[in-house]
Amino acid sequence: MNTHTSRSWHSGRPYSPAASSGEWVYVSGQVPVRADGSTAGEDAGEQVAQVLQNVRAALEAAGSRMSDVVSTQVFLTDITDIDAVDAAYRDTFPEGAYPSRTTVEISRLGRPEFRVEISAVAHHVPGD
Repeated sequence: MNTHTSRSWHSGRPYSPAASSGEWVYVSGQVPVRADGSTAGEDAGEQVAQVLQNVRAALEAAGSRMSDVVSTQVFLTDITDIDAVDAAYRDTFPEGAYPSRTTVEISRLGRPEFRVEISAVAHHVPGD
């Protein structure tokens, strides 16, 4: 197993933003935090966009890319934010190539202002 650290913000807690094993890359739950540690907006759309940027950064640190993502888990503190997630997915992934997705509502995340967290699994064949 290889662990990967991206240039994006990292909490300093004992986990890797991404880990790879063979052709698989596992991205830990990413939250709406900019590289400087500040939270990206109060709006769900802004937060989802930042989270997906963080997922992208973690994948790139592992030598992968968003088009390799096969599955995501989305955690929302308010399920009505699902429309913002859908819009961001349409902007991020090509139509017809959306990854599988599990979306659940939870009571809270790591900071009170966080509305979304997303983890991902990607299948990356080196040289592809």
